[in-house]
Amino acid sequence: MAGFEPEEMDIAAGVIPDGAKDQPGRRMVTTALLLAMAVVALEQTVVSTAMPSIIAQLKGMDIYPWVFSAYLLASTVTTPVYGKLADLWGRKRVLLFGLALFGVGSVMSGRATSMPELIAMRVVQGLGAGAVGPIVLTLLGDLFTLEERAKVQGLFSAVWGVSSVAGPWLGGTLTDNLSWRWVFYVTVPFSVLAAWVLVRHVNEDVRRDKVLPIDWRGAGLLALGSTLLLLAILSGPTLAPLMGWSLLGASLVLLAWFVAVERSAADPILPPDLFVQVPIAAAIAGSFLIGALLFGIDTYIPLYVQGVLGGKATEAGEVITPLFFSWAISVAVAAKVVVRFGFRTTAVVGMGVIALGMAGLALGADRPASAVWLFKVSLVVTGLGFGPASLSCILGVQNAVDWNRRGAATGAVTFSRVLGGALGVGILGATLAFEFARRLASSGATGLDIVAALRPETHDLLRPEQLRLVQEALGRTLRDVFLQMFALAVVAIFCATRLAPGRAVSRVEQGREAEDNLALATMEP
Repeated sequence: MAGFEPEEMDIAAGVIPDGAKDQPGRRMVTTALLLAMAVVALEQTVVSTAMPSIIAQLKGMDIYPWVFSAYLLASTVTTPVYGKLADLWGRKRVLLFGLALFGVGSVMSGRATSMPELIAMRVVQGLGAGAVGPIVLTLLGDLFTLEERAKVQGLFSAVWGVSSVAGPWLGGTLTDNLSWRWVFYVTVPFSVLAAWVLVRHVNEDVRRDKVLPIDWRGAGLLALGSTLLLLAILSGPTLAPLMGWSLLGASLVLLAWFVAVERSAADPILPPDLFVQVPIAAAIAGSFLIGALLFGIDTYIPLYVQGVLGGKATEAGEVITPLFFSWAISVAVAAKVVVRFGFRTTAVVGMGVIALGMAGLALGADRPASAVWLFKVSLVVTGLGFGPASLSCILGVQNAVDWNRRGAATGAVTFSRVLGGALGVGILGATLAFEFARRLASSGATGLDIVAALRPETHDLLRPEQLRLVQEALGRTLRDVFLQMFALAVVAIFCATRLAPGRAVSRVEQGREAEDNLALATMEP
């Protein structure tokens, strides 16, 4: 490798020269990676508070969970593929492609004129976002030694923390003062700047080392099977029974085929043998449920604040923000607690605290007059549980496998969390659509422009008694959604009881691993 020049650097095989640790080139590339990570981190929180306003303009409330699920599915399924392509074609090219695709998807999402068009553009966004996470982490491995990486990881953890806190507030502010379209445009400058720095400062010497073939069949079957499953869940109540059952059956066949393909794949996306070990399977299932709960909060709390209470997008962002503050605090404490009390105990306590928070959300939804402060308190409680629960799942899996399988096992945990977010939002959305329509019909409120209730500016399109009927029906339906989330949290407690009871090899080593994984535990799925 040629080494570093004053304003650029070469990367090959993850090795850096000893004398180049403080060169400007590496600092500039690290800055570009921080910007790229900020793009994905901000996108996952900035959109939620704008969604009621988006529904009010584009309609399509029955399919609006797809705005989240389509993005998550596209980014999740493509993540391992991009990691393999980075080994074949180089990190720089793949990351630039991902940033460009994400930017195009963001602009087109902001220009969408219908809900199906927005969902399609969110898929494009997700296809780009799937490249960012794995390539940024791979480049960090190329740029820094293990000791240096632990220090740099704090910067990337801070990016996720700041984005988690600022995203809901920023989304609400942009929606109220400019337009909901700006929640998609706001990430584009970050993408462009990160791409410019990478083009300007990275010269990559790609070595065509032999790598295992990409599991294209597995990726395709997982994507198609998951999509049909979501379609069956979200559209089932509105479809003819034969069509609904056909979609469900086709999805199950494809997912079973996926399992069969993974058993014989040279480098499977999800190694099947991991799931037959009870502690690992329990941690993966727990992460799946954490993802469902997290994205359920992100999706349905703003809908309640705006659709039931008549609040603005900014107010919805203020309600969600305490969750991320308390999560950031709890994950720092959990890194010490898990060393002392072990994976199982820490996870059980964390999942129990999450369940308590979910119960508080259901209680708040049943009491609109005090819902805001009950939501805030409940989300603080929930955040305090997310830290120890998510960290215990990650470290428990890592401790249960050999060193040479730790990457695949960790990937399975994070993969399951994001997949849980996509499927969880879909399942909860199906409940919302079905129950909301049933309640409106039973109250005689059919034929109303229900999306007019989602923004204060459009309330005058409904008569006061019509607005009251819609808000009451939506409030009771969202209460049922939060009760479902409480049930998921109870199942997560059971999963936590199946984690390994022990600790890592030694307290010193596990404490070091916990610190190295703080950023991973605080990242959104």
